[in-house]
Amino acid sequence: MEIATACVDEAERLEALYSLHLLDTPAEERFDRWTRLAQQYFDVPISLVCLVDVDRQWFKSKQGLDASETDRSISFCGHAIKDDDLFIVEDASLDPRFIDNPLVIGPPHIRFYAAKPLHSGNGRRIGTFCLIDSKPRRLSEKERLLLEQIGTMVEQEFTLHAPGKFRLLAQRSDNILGKFRDIVRPLQNRVAAALVSSISFIFILSIASAAEQQREQQLQAEADKALFSELVSIRGEIETALNAKLYLVQGLSGLVHANPQISETSFLQFARALGDGVNGIRSLQLAPDGIVRYVWPQQTNRAAIGHNLLGDEDRRAAANKAISSRKLWLAGPVTLLQGGQALIGRQAVFLASGTADEHFWGFATVLVDIDALIAEAGLDDFGQRYRFALRGVDAAGNTGDTFYGDASVFDNRAIQTTVTLPAGSWVIAAEPEPQPRHATAWLSIILGSFLVSILLYNLLRLPANLRRAAANASAALARSEGRFKDAIEALPDGFVIYDASDRIVVSNKKMRDLYPESAQALRRNTTFEEFLREGINGQQYTLRGSDTDFVQTHLGLHHQDAVDWEFELGDNRWIHVVENRMRDGGKVGFHRDITAQKLQQAQLLDAKQRAEHASEAKTRFLATISHELRTPLNGVLGLLSMLYDDISLNSRQRHYAETAHSSAQQLLAILNEILDISKLEAGKQELVLEPFSLLDTLNAAISLQRASIEQKGLELLVDIDPELDTVFKGDPARIRQVLLNLLNNACKFTHSGHIKLTARRADHSAERARIAIDISDTGIGFDGTQAARLFEPFTQLDNQADRQFSGTGLGLAICRQLMTLMGGEINADSRLGHGATFHLRFDLDYAAHAAPLPSKIHNASPTPKQLGWPTKRVLLAEDGATNQLVIKAMLNDTGYTLDIANDGLEAVQAIKNTVYDVALMDIYMPNMDGIAATTAIRTLENGKSLPIIALTANAMPDDREKFINAGMDDYLPKPVTRSDLLCAMYRAQTLEQVR
Repeated sequence: MEIATACVDEAERLEALYSLHLLDTPAEERFDRWTRLAQQYFDVPISLVCLVDVDRQWFKSKQGLDASETDRSISFCGHAIKDDDLFIVEDASLDPRFIDNPLVIGPPHIRFYAAKPLHSGNGRRIGTFCLIDSKPRRLSEKERLLLEQIGTMVEQEFTLHAPGKFRLLAQRSDNILGKFRDIVRPLQNRVAAALVSSISFIFILSIASAAEQQREQQLQAEADKALFSELVSIRGEIETALNAKLYLVQGLSGLVHANPQISETSFLQFARALGDGVNGIRSLQLAPDGIVRYVWPQQTNRAAIGHNLLGDEDRRAAANKAISSRKLWLAGPVTLLQGGQALIGRQAVFLASGTADEHFWGFATVLVDIDALIAEAGLDDFGQRYRFALRGVDAAGNTGDTFYGDASVFDNRAIQTTVTLPAGSWVIAAEPEPQPRHATAWLSIILGSFLVSILLYNLLRLPANLRRAAANASAALARSEGRFKDAIEALPDGFVIYDASDRIVVSNKKMRDLYPESAQALRRNTTFEEFLREGINGQQYTLRGSDTDFVQTHLGLHHQDAVDWEFELGDNRWIHVVENRMRDGGKVGFHRDITAQKLQQAQLLDAKQRAEHASEAKTRFLATISHELRTPLNGVLGLLSMLYDDISLNSRQRHYAETAHSSAQQLLAILNEILDISKLEAGKQELVLEPFSLLDTLNAAISLQRASIEQKGLELLVDIDPELDTVFKGDPARIRQVLLNLLNNACKFTHSGHIKLTARRADHSAERARIAIDISDTGIGFDGTQAARLFEPFTQLDNQADRQFSGTGLGLAICRQLMTLMGGEINADSRLGHGATFHLRFDLDYAAHAAPLPSKIHNASPTPKQLGWPTKRVLLAEDGATNQLVIKAMLNDTGYTLDIANDGLEAVQAIKNTVYDVALMDIYMPNMDGIAATTAIRTLENGKSLPIIALTANAMPDDREKFINAGMDDYLPKPVTRSDLLCAMYRAQTLEQVR
């Protein structure tokens, strides 16, 4: 915790605080009305006027807090008074200064804190006007401005109503005067009178001298204040001018999102339309994959084309910050490749943002001419009157270097303010002009002191200093009232005050602009009800009932002590109203136009609905495509398998059959990959945890790929740690899928040399082991820029029209998601032309006292003929003639006899009339589909225990569960192989025997 310490001007600050005579005084309405207003408007539980004493902070006004003071050492306000700027902590639990503060970890559990430092008449920071919340939050620019203005109004209360100060001064003067008479009365001779005059001269001279010094300090303070006001104005000009240029990158980002495959012609047209007329723009650029490819204007920026932002050491840090922050990032000023210096506003563009398909596209960039920005902000004229400097290269604020002006300004007594940037800040500082000392003033002081000492007795009866103080107070009151009115008019929202009789006594121009039809009522001291009725007569409101209902509803809300509500005007604008009761019975209210927020909410809701509809459409599309592809594939693969097994084929015919079968298998693999990625994205993919031998799984994957690897003339090297020959608990099918994919990729991209698989136990405990598997090759490899896209779905490193290697680009994306599902990770490293190595790291639990499950060898499933069983009767419900032919061929000479039903109705009728051993049920059929047929069959005596196997082209993530819930016993997705079919039939017979 960072302790709040004393300020640099602590002695003078405390003197200014004590001179106000506010500490430990009762609560006053003039302060409480502002804390109540702020509590209601900002919607915070706590609002305070806090005065910071030597060792405590004391609350002159408090809302939402019982305590009257706390130790200064743990206070937030003790930090806030160190500077003139707003002091804001958005989340104290993340701020190292306050993370273990007792007020954060204990009541009132501060998370959000925002304060405007409060100044005395001589400019000393004596306390704060602060807002406190128990949850993190952020203030908008309008809310920051309002907090500044309310704080300024509270400062005026320090001098507007301070009669007690003058009474105390007069009382002290009378006491001194009485004692002085008692002393002087006995002194009647000339020597005594001269002595009294001399003492009086010295006394008055010292007081006058102190007053002159205070006047000079006040003049200097006013000069400092005037300079600060100019700096704030210039800060606003810089922020406005710079933001207008920097946010051009949002347009470029929008162009990329609309068409990621942007052409140079469309870019130039868009950039010209975007940048023409905007002063000080050096260039607009797009950098796909971090390489500048599109620039405007081209004539002066050709040197930047081809510049690799991620590869350039001078640009890499800013580019990576733009990627990691995902915000508009400001760098510079920097020296450009095309010459000159500029500020660089850069934003990383991510496509499909917020989804699993999200990926980095590149950068949108704007180059801003620093000299043009300085001129536009008015700093040239300012620099002729003051010495100033700008600090904060790369938007680093006070930690950055000075890039404009004289850096020594920061070492002197300079006035500073912070320029807020999209991703950081600058600091601008200027030296105030020193105020000259006037010799004539000091001469007048000496002469006046001499005269006052001579006329002491008469002047003491009518103290001139009290008369001057009263006159100054009156003038200050008039000035403060003027500032109060100006502040009300400057508020960004409509502002209105009602007296105790509910009449409007104060309203600002913004309030009258919001309600043009009843603006005159705001000037005539009318009641709130009259204000409503005048607006109704002018058709100002959107009425959803009668006039009387509208008035009664809003009067009911208005008469509550504290309330906020929203309503719609006749011109479709929406107004948010916040009102709060004051102690005198009146009310204060804010009226804010929230039309833009309402429109944004509607747009967000519409975007959400469109995204949901798009996701549903994608799911329906995948289901349709899967079904339509699997149905013909079942016929192709089934008949090719039968043809391949025909011993009468010659070598050429067998070669053709093998080639066709391989192509169909490749198409099926592509389809399965698309469904796998769909399952993973939908969160429907689940692991099947069972005891298994990792060594057997590794050897099975190696055996399946060995032939393909050796056929290419490559050497397969295997190095497996013997300690892996044990029983683990996990999903061997998914581990084998990852290994097969990586081995297949290594084979595909390696033309000569070797492929090596290394497996070891990296770490272990009594319950689990960390498995490390590396698969390396001597193939073509890839470079660093390609590595970033390696595991993205539908992405291939070789994506040209004439690319050498086929595939969907889904395999590695599926591997990464499967590894993530298993709690592991997959990474790769490579050099272009020098091979690649993929690293798998995942944890497996040891199987407690369990043996691995036997391997599922489908082609070893026995048939009734092999087992010597009686012939088994099978019913096939299938409307496709090709699929009927395929199933019939697969069951030929197996001990199964096949009957065929062309739809669900025929299947139900057949089971009514015949006893079957198993039924194969298609899903989509005319007259009655497979699910309805299954439901009907389960009501029949012959069908209650009949094994029913779904034989369908439906293979989406939740299809199996849907079919099992419909009453089916097993599920085979098309295209089905003969071994899978025989295995399912054997399981069905086993199930029938159990029943």
